[in-house]
Amino acid sequence: MKIRKTAKFILLGVLTILIIGILGMLVWSKTGTYPAREVAISALESTSKVTVTQDKWITFTPVRMRETGLIFYPGGLVEPTAYAPILQKIAEEGVLVIIVPMPLNLAIFNPGAANAVIETYPQISRWILAGHSLGGATAGIFAENNPTKIDGIAFWDSYPPNTADLSNNSISAISIYGTTNNFPNTENFDDKRALLPDDTIFVAIEGANHAQFGDYGPQKGDVVASISLAEQHERVAEIMLDFIRSLSN
Repeated sequence: MKIRKTAKFILLGVLTILIIGILGMLVWSKTGTYPAREVAISALESTSKVTVTQDKWITFTPVRMRETGLIFYPGGLVEPTAYAPILQKIAEEGVLVIIVPMPLNLAIFNPGAANAVIETYPQISRWILAGHSLGGATAGIFAENNPTKIDGIAFWDSYPPNTADLSNNSISAISIYGTTNNFPNTENFDDKRALLPDDTIFVAIEGANHAQFGDYGPQKGDVVASISLAEQHERVAEIMLDFIRSLSN
């Protein structure tokens, strides 16, 4: 009888710790999330070129849509709508763009999220997966596990983890990153180049910083950008569109 009571108390203790841990993570993810700011919120408005909807996903549907789609994985603890400014610009050129919100705003909890998007839009014949920071790393995991489902991958100030070595993957890849005095802002960035395919396109944006790939305000540990938010958004959108067009040739 004593053994049963002891086991019961231990089980209750473990369950209590788990519940407290889960609640703690929920509170932490909400209070620690970087919220979208004014420029991003404005980019969520539909225009004459793009219809924006927010449901399970945040979808930018071009009025004149091509057969190309872009799936986006947000950065860790960043409100997904913060990436609307750049992604709306891409959608204006005929690309279907879908931001996938992640559990607790951490993409690593759902690396396979792109599968549901691809299945929902069979009319799209060409898919690019992009991600910022942790979202980019998680996109790398998807590419490693699903090499034939996407035609291109874009890393925004990011790189794949060591467990997702894409060096022998035939996928088209681009890496867009900020530099200060021509040196990458992201720690260990140059050491991670070997994880990407040999023909990966690397595009540095001098003066860009990590947070301005979206619009969510200053980020702890980030460098101070020497270019404006609008200039960085415009530059990233142009680079992405050039990459997307190259996949059509």
